[in-house]
Amino acid sequence: MLMAKSSEFKLSPLPFQKHSKTPNFSFSGTNILHNKRPNWPKPLSLCSKSALARAQSLETMADDSNRSALLVIDMQKDFIEGVGPFLVKGGKEIVPNVIKAVDVARQRGILIIWVVREHDPLGRDVELFRRHLYGAGKVGPVSKGSEGVELVDGLVIKEGDYKVVKTRFSAFFDTHLHSVLQGAGINSLVITGVQTPNCIRQTVYDAVALDYQPVTVLVDATAAATPDIHLANLFDMKNIGVAIPTLEEWSKPKA
Repeated sequence: MLMAKSSEFKLSPLPFQKHSKTPNFSFSGTNILHNKRPNWPKPLSLCSKSALARAQSLETMADDSNRSALLVIDMQKDFIEGVGPFLVKGGKEIVPNVIKAVDVARQRGILIIWVVREHDPLGRDVELFRRHLYGAGKVGPVSKGSEGVELVDGLVIKEGDYKVVKTRFSAFFDTHLHSVLQGAGINSLVITGVQTPNCIRQTVYDAVALDYQPVTVLVDATAAATPDIHLANLFDMKNIGVAIPTLEEWSKPKA
């Protein structure tokens, strides 16, 4: 179990704030163990030496591209370029970084998984609180066959990639994502896309519950409606051991 007590959290402006400074996370508190792994939260608060040993034993796995997958979540036109209720205001600013993350993953031979929402045009597979957006004579957000389900320009599914269609926040909920990852020998995930409090967060928490490790969220290749919402959710994810590097930090060649 990972715990943080009396902690402080700091991060400089994000891409959708149109700044270029490197985020600077810092935590301080009690019962802190410092883990020298570059992509883990520093310092990392652990409840036992066995937990630390397990984290260190996974270090070599994290460097093995064949055991990692990059998840690109909901980078679709209705989320990024639309004008409807699914639009994520911070989404457009991260498109270049998501494109770069995909390029880096291809260069490293990392499996790329495109996670998208696609709904029945009549809304029969949509959450109850959203069904009023669908129906006869309506084109609901990310309806199958609509332009809104398409990936934004610059993001292209290529041979060897994998596509997962979901109808809820988590990429794992009622999909075959976990079985595909297990079959491919994947145990480490890198997360990009939108939006942080919903699909990113739910997918990350499910990944942690399923013992994927490390789970990494690229801070400047993910976004929410506002920077405050984005940071608050990153804080929660960091507190459960999720790595929160910038794209530049993650892209650096392993020593």
